[in-house]
Amino acid sequence: MLSTVARRVGRPAATRALSSLPPVPTDYEWDAFRTKAHQTIDFIVDYQKKLAARELPVLPSCQPGDVRRALPAAPSETPVEWSSILADVERVVVPNMTHWQHPDFMAYFPAQAAPSAMLGELMANAMNQPGFNWICSPAATEMELHVMDWLREAFALPETMAWSGTGGGIMQPSATEGMIVAQVSARTRKLARHPHIKLNDLVSYYSDQSHFCVEKASKVVGVQHLRKIPSVYDPSTGNYAMDLGVLEATIQADIANGLAPFFVSGNFGATGVCAIDDIEAMATIAATHDLWLNMDAAYAGVVALLPEYRGMLGGMHVCDSLLMNGSKWFHLMFNSSFFFFKDKTHIVPALNATGAYLENKHTAENNVFDLKDYQLGLGRPFRGLKAYCTIQSMGLQGFRDGLRRHVALAKYLAARLRSQDRIEVLRDIFGLVCFRVKGATDDVNMAVMEKLNDVEGIHMVHTVTADHGVVLRIALCHPQLTEEDMDRVVAKLLRCLPDADVAAVA
Repeated sequence: MLSTVARRVGRPAATRALSSLPPVPTDYEWDAFRTKAHQTIDFIVDYQKKLAARELPVLPSCQPGDVRRALPAAPSETPVEWSSILADVERVVVPNMTHWQHPDFMAYFPAQAAPSAMLGELMANAMNQPGFNWICSPAATEMELHVMDWLREAFALPETMAWSGTGGGIMQPSATEGMIVAQVSARTRKLARHPHIKLNDLVSYYSDQSHFCVEKASKVVGVQHLRKIPSVYDPSTGNYAMDLGVLEATIQADIANGLAPFFVSGNFGATGVCAIDDIEAMATIAATHDLWLNMDAAYAGVVALLPEYRGMLGGMHVCDSLLMNGSKWFHLMFNSSFFFFKDKTHIVPALNATGAYLENKHTAENNVFDLKDYQLGLGRPFRGLKAYCTIQSMGLQGFRDGLRRHVALAKYLAARLRSQDRIEVLRDIFGLVCFRVKGATDDVNMAVMEKLNDVEGIHMVHTVTADHGVVLRIALCHPQLTEEDMDRVVAKLLRCLPDADVAAVA
């Protein structure tokens, strides 16, 4: 038997060094985490209640650089108490935020955040699943597939967009990533069908009302020929739909010049005035010239949940891909963009790449869907858990109630504004009301908006149209708005109006 000394001398160096390992970071003390988590939930609830009570202004008063000057110049070398970190958030972050969850936030479109979505996200973050293929995260993959099939049915989308069909649906980080995936897939399909086409000859088409993500995606994909098609104003509805006659003529001219049209995106609720294109008529043009047809329904597409609006949504049945944001009017917070598609065979070849370390029998036997093949990146968060928690907690009827509440309030607000002699309502649809000061110049309308933002504490933005110039827009965002809130907006707007003779000065 070896002596004690001999045994000590014979012990491997790695074993002898165990006692000198650095300590585990104190952040991994889970009982302490429980206490910090309770403190953080208290902060979140108090913050939300302060916003609802309008104890905080919707817009900050800070100037560029103020936040960085208020933060420590260097990170701490030793652990800082969580209460001190929360105090920094209260002191530096909260006063310098544009509060998207404020009842007076009426800019852009909603960014709703249900409490159940917050909790689902918390659990998903705690599990920290990379989710790139089935074998690394079976629950993360299958829950997302299941939730997306739930939504396909709830939105009454075609069977071809089910995972049991030729297509499917996944959650993208944003509509922009989804738009890039759509265009990459469209490019792959076009080149497979027409191998002689040169990449530099591809052409994409979109409306002058389209979100800039269409243009950005084309640039990322390397498309050199982008065609912005003018829209036509309909005074009876205030809609600006793509001029399909111009689209057809432009496509024919491009073909005559040796170019290769491959992609067109139509709108269902574009940001400016919630423009809606005739997607079904566009589908005929797309089929004639072999273009991939994408339907951008980022904001308004979720009204498919309401049977009374499905008559407007025939485009969902004829498009190749469909984008809808769960992060806007669907309570799921950011990182929740629904991307539905009709044919996997054009998407996977465009995006599939792998390595030996990802090989497994389930993928090899084609028994699973690896979601890395349907997105730009490799890893992906456990988005399906957040969606599952929110859908189950609210119930589909809760989502319908939220949509119908905003639709009713927008109609109420539009009626109140129409009753004012000096306001011209140009369009009210879904949860959006667009208007101008009647007979006033663009400068006057901008001044009214700036006063609403800076003095009256209503955050809103404007758009510009060919027929009306500057158009002011109120988007209903907060899920708990009331008729009294609409009356409050009208009263504040009237206080911002200039004298009639001033407004009319050119």
